[in-house]
Amino acid sequence: MTQSRNIVRHVGLERRNSKLYKWPTLLLACLFILLSIWGRLGHGLNPTAVFAQATRPTPASTPFYEGKTVHLIVTTGAGGTTDIAGRLVARHLNGHIPGNPNIIVQNMPGAGGVVGANHLYNLAKPDGLTIAIMSRATYLDQMVGRAEVRFDFRKFSWIGSFNRAPMMMACRTDTGYTSINNIRAAKSPPRFGQSGTGSIGFIFSSLVAEALNLSIKHVTGYGSGREIDLGIERGESDCRATSDITIIRSPWPGWIEKGFITFLLQQGPAKSRLLPQIPTVYELVPPEAKPVLSLMDVMLAYTEFDRPFAAPPGVPRQQLQILRESFEKMVRHPKFSVEAKKLVDWDGSYLSGEALQRKIEQTVTQPPEVIRRIKEILG
Repeated sequence: MTQSRNIVRHVGLERRNSKLYKWPTLLLACLFILLSIWGRLGHGLNPTAVFAQATRPTPASTPFYEGKTVHLIVTTGAGGTTDIAGRLVARHLNGHIPGNPNIIVQNMPGAGGVVGANHLYNLAKPDGLTIAIMSRATYLDQMVGRAEVRFDFRKFSWIGSFNRAPMMMACRTDTGYTSINNIRAAKSPPRFGQSGTGSIGFIFSSLVAEALNLSIKHVTGYGSGREIDLGIERGESDCRATSDITIIRSPWPGWIEKGFITFLLQQGPAKSRLLPQIPTVYELVPPEAKPVLSLMDVMLAYTEFDRPFAAPPGVPRQQLQILRESFEKMVRHPKFSVEAKKLVDWDGSYLSGEALQRKIEQTVTQPPEVIRRIKEILG
């Protein structure tokens, strides 16, 4: 008897289930008929094609960068450390971007990096396919209101940066500018080769001149660090202010071995691992000039983001996140680390895109009094 009731209950469930299953089928059939009528009325719908499309499996999405080309702008001329670092990243970054795009490098020097920055900010499409290695100190050109500046450094889409690079100052030995006291006693000021007013050399040498009460002359217009070096060799310039890692590349090792160049000072307060015996600005500055040192955090903030990479403002969030994540994967990869150490003496430090964005916003956003003092120093 119990078995009979179970059979009856099972049959009842099957009937109810069969009714439930019929409803979707009936609805689909009705929809098919309606689409057929709609198509016959001249609306051009093919119900068979509609159902085929609806039931077709969704393919795996294609990476955005697959089959595309990324243009990497180097905002200095060829041969300098910025150019070397840009081409280093071009060789490694594509392997970490999903889709493995081609990366083409283009040098765009001028005005200490302002020309390239203006191009990236105003002319490059914000589609994630144009990036640049920036001249890291051009934010100061913006802060002092240079007429040629057409960008807001804070609004670039920052991807990341690697390396820290404190500054140093050196002069040709045969010029006689072999110490700070010699420069003070000289009949004419030393000539410092510079690419422009936004270059790291212009900023550091101007800051040192203010702190140590020196008279110096800027010779601007060089397209790259290598061109400045050639200018020193030709006697067009006497001195150079630059980052410490410059000394590991030609012609500096040969200059040092021959005594062609004499190091005067370095940034400080901590000494560079490459120049442990050279005095720092902090050691040389007189007591009355100590307030100038308070500006170093702003004016030399660029030494904390030695090789910054950016895209134009307004890059879609998804593309920017891909670039940031890929950059971070690249700097953590052993192959990149080995080559970066060899070419630019990378110390292993880096800033993520988010950290770099915050650092730049904090640096550039300053009260009027700080802006006024920076203007006075940079002229």
